[in-house]
Amino acid sequence: MKWTCATFLALNVASLAAQQPRRPLDAAAIDNIARLEMLEDYRTFDDTALARLLVDSHPEVRRRAAITVGRLADKRGLRLLTARPLDPDTAIAAAVVFAVGQLRDTAAIAWLDSLLRAPDTAPTVAAETAISLGKIENAIATARGTTTRGRDALARYLMATPANPFTEAAISEALLSTGRAAVRGDLAPILHWTTTRHADIRWAATWALARLKDPRGVAALLTLAHDPIALIRSWAVRGLARPAADSAALVVPAEAALLAATRDADRTVRTEAVRALGTYSDSAAVKLLLKSLRSSDSWIATSAAEELGVVRPAEAISALAAATAKGKPCALREMARRSLQAMSQDTAHASSRVAARDAALSAAVAMTTDATPFCHTAALQALRRARDLPQAGTPLRTSIDSLLGAVPAATTSPRQAPAALTRTLADYRAIVERWIVPDYDGKPRPVVHWDTPRGPIEMELYPGDAPLAVDDMVRRVESGAMVGTQFTRVVPDFVDQQETVHGGSRIRDEVNRHGLTRGNLAWATAGLDTGNPGYTLGHTPQPHNEGSFTSLGRVIAGMEAMDHIELGDWIVAAHMQYR
Repeated sequence: MKWTCATFLALNVASLAAQQPRRPLDAAAIDNIARLEMLEDYRTFDDTALARLLVDSHPEVRRRAAITVGRLADKRGLRLLTARPLDPDTAIAAAVVFAVGQLRDTAAIAWLDSLLRAPDTAPTVAAETAISLGKIENAIATARGTTTRGRDALARYLMATPANPFTEAAISEALLSTGRAAVRGDLAPILHWTTTRHADIRWAATWALARLKDPRGVAALLTLAHDPIALIRSWAVRGLARPAADSAALVVPAEAALLAATRDADRTVRTEAVRALGTYSDSAAVKLLLKSLRSSDSWIATSAAEELGVVRPAEAISALAAATAKGKPCALREMARRSLQAMSQDTAHASSRVAARDAALSAAVAMTTDATPFCHTAALQALRRARDLPQAGTPLRTSIDSLLGAVPAATTSPRQAPAALTRTLADYRAIVERWIVPDYDGKPRPVVHWDTPRGPIEMELYPGDAPLAVDDMVRRVESGAMVGTQFTRVVPDFVDQQETVHGGSRIRDEVNRHGLTRGNLAWATAGLDTGNPGYTLGHTPQPHNEGSFTSLGRVIAGMEAMDHIELGDWIVAAHMQYR
């Protein structure tokens, strides 16, 4: 592309426009935003109120009204959002496109396609358009296992658009959206970008190839496995699993690349290489997995334990049993026990089933004295399930019965129902004034400080974008309820997840435009408004989850501590910082 004075002038004009002071939020705007918060919290689609607020005189009200329509996830909102030309304010226009994507309605594809085709679509709007097409594709693929015209729109954009500062973000998002549906199609639009000098675009292309698991992408992934960027290498090796490599007739070089990647300088690359080797069952892969099982890095050792439970070689039984020994990390002990349990049910290797079963049960008995509450509880649950297995009369069964007889029966806490909504409009106005107005005015955002056994972690919250969730989290921190909360799910190079915070009830989702990037603070959910306040920290970007989880904040200090959280670790202390 030829760069001209007009090009640079346009960039400077956009930059100056972004620096213009915002119009203050007056009393009327605050009232209207409070009404939007109330509609969201009560999940009320008020066609008349929303139509009025979408054309309000205040730009922030219009922007937030569009986001509210998207969060309500009612397809009647598509008509409201697309009834008029996009607002000239690009922040509002991007919010409208974001909201259209949240509705996941195939009827919006033609409208979104027209935005990608238009040469005057603002860069931020084009990027949001690509994301929205990906959300629709993902929803359709999940429901029907097919793609739609949205995939074609993304492909046209990727093949026709040159990379420059205006288009880089949109190209990256178009690549990620092409991979979100995980349905195979034409790979040319992705392969076209695997050699670009733009690292963000190259990573997005790598992610899409790994996600699609298409044999036609294996050759490119083999090259990308040597990329200078660790994030790209980690996703490239993830895509070199045996089924795709086998179909591409590239098993030998793919396995060689994985074996080499286990010696990579980057921890995430080593972790993903160990995981991918779990799809190979030859002696070289098994030998490497057994070696990795003894690693002092819990990500590596735990991943190896999990993959050995997939490969299930007979020689792994003694090694896995050793990994359950007292003094080993809780995550490793429990994963090794689970893999032994899986091997005990393997009908293909009858001779080793009994040995694996006895090793799994012996591990569970030993783990009942584990100092980590999670491991202790998991072991008791495993032993209770074992009572139904055909091993009565054995000394091991007698030991299990004796041990369980001395432990009170487990009780299951009922799933927390959503808290009854009792807030009034005045309550929502107070939330707007406490959280949204200061954030809109550019005041420093609140910071949550956690002390953990691995070190302190600080997270900046997003009060303007998730005010209800921020208000809920701050109350739990300031009440002391956060202290003692355990991490009960730790997936290497993916996520650290807490148990439900004491006294927590379901939280309203406030999905926003903050991406699910590394260090993202969110909470687990199985669908709209089903999550409880047991919070999650993301180790890696999660484009496939975009639009389905609320980004509540981000880690700004203590990333190393986050990366080394262990299963069963807990919040030692917690407090708020207001800067």
